[in-house]
Amino acid sequence: MISEAELEGQFVVSKGHIPAVPGSKRVQINALSIDIFPRLRLTKVFDSDDQLIGCLLGTPIDLDGNRILDGRYELKCAAGAGPALDACIEREIYRLAGSFVFVLDLPQARRLYLDANGTLSVVYEAANQVAAATTLLVLASEKEYDERLDHAFYAALRVDRDGWFPAGLTAHDGVKRLICNHYLDFDSWKCTRHWPTEPLTPEFDPVRSIGTILEHTSRVIGVLSKAAQARLGLTAGLDTRLVLACARKFLSDVSFITVDAPGAELDVLRARELSRRFGLKHQILPYVEANDAQVQTWQRKASHCVTGMNMKMHPSMTPLEDMIFVGGLGGEVGRGFLWLNSGDQTKLDASGLIARLKLPQHPRLLPAVEAWLEPLQGLDSLLILDLAYVELRMSSWGFAESYAHLRHVEINPLISRSTYSAMMSLHPSLRRNNSMLVGALKVEWPELLEFPINCYGNWRDGYHRARAAIINPVRALRKLRQLGSAKLVNLYSKAERILN
Repeated sequence: MISEAELEGQFVVSKGHIPAVPGSKRVQINALSIDIFPRLRLTKVFDSDDQLIGCLLGTPIDLDGNRILDGRYELKCAAGAGPALDACIEREIYRLAGSFVFVLDLPQARRLYLDANGTLSVVYEAANQVAAATTLLVLASEKEYDERLDHAFYAALRVDRDGWFPAGLTAHDGVKRLICNHYLDFDSWKCTRHWPTEPLTPEFDPVRSIGTILEHTSRVIGVLSKAAQARLGLTAGLDTRLVLACARKFLSDVSFITVDAPGAELDVLRARELSRRFGLKHQILPYVEANDAQVQTWQRKASHCVTGMNMKMHPSMTPLEDMIFVGGLGGEVGRGFLWLNSGDQTKLDASGLIARLKLPQHPRLLPAVEAWLEPLQGLDSLLILDLAYVELRMSSWGFAESYAHLRHVEINPLISRSTYSAMMSLHPSLRRNNSMLVGALKVEWPELLEFPINCYGNWRDGYHRARAAIINPVRALRKLRQLGSAKLVNLYSKAERILN
């Protein structure tokens, strides 16, 4: 039996043809009904003629108003149709930061939009004409949830280890996932790309782009620091280092946390060093491993689409109840995470993208990635690889667990249309080898670079790399495959057959 507490923070969108789930509150917009569960914020959206046209769910942040939206938001444009409507949404909705879903409910356009990286995920079933936070709410019952779980596909994509379901796929037959930069049409039940619709304008002034990223991120942290108790994640990585730099003006209002999880020894060490050096308020959270019941609940909240360390360690975050956790996700876009040795004209196909994502070449996965790739013809290869990372990995893997958080709100201030556009428009030479993010640190707080990033900076680095390869040889070989030559591909294939 599913408890009402398991559904906290979730929602269902329909045309009112299904009964409201017990424990939810139904809000009627126009033709659409939104069933919301406790601990989910709903903000009604009006056009410039004061007509109700939709709602925002989650934690949208209006930087112009220096506030988290709550209750009402007015677009500075009339809700017309066609290109004018698209331009209005891009300008007025995607200027918002935070973590949110936008439901548009007009006679000519009933749609659902995700934020710039889909940090609140959405799944849907066209046959039943229902969209929701998780698959459990899309389907009619827990029994149907169990019966339609595709165990063979789940196993083939290695979801029980480090795999996931990209390109709109999910673990359940007939259920699809909406990926960011696409909207779901509630009349046709089709998904349409709305950004980018053309090549991005190159930015040749890195100072301006880096300034945009730093200013935007800092302003988000400033809003969060005043709104509630904000806890910033602190690790040995580059992205949390950049978030720390952007929080410099607000150190009296925020504090930092690091989970002492297995394998996180370097994160704990570096976080303590940074805290001592710069006087940060910092707390080490003890590692608490989930029991079987907690794992099962977490998997349902993630629609059985991911597993991983977060599933095992999520009870460690219990001390953050009613707080805002500020993470560093999104910075990977600034360093071209999937680029490897690619250039603007590198030939890309579905099989190659799947290999870069380190997923199996499954016969159901290939056509899904091909369909995702087809509308992007004409864009340069590096932009396509950026979008593949944002949409096929982050939106599909990183945020499939959006609703598994334990009563805390998670905001990643590096994620927004503004920062992503600034990152993606920079010249490639400024993004390779972490150049852009390191450059941003040099501008905002150069002393943070006194401490090595993602390494000890001594003999321990070689020891830990060797130890990791021994513990997980298949993963190590996959990395070689991703980085290396045809010989390494052959080596990988032989080793994987032996080890699996």
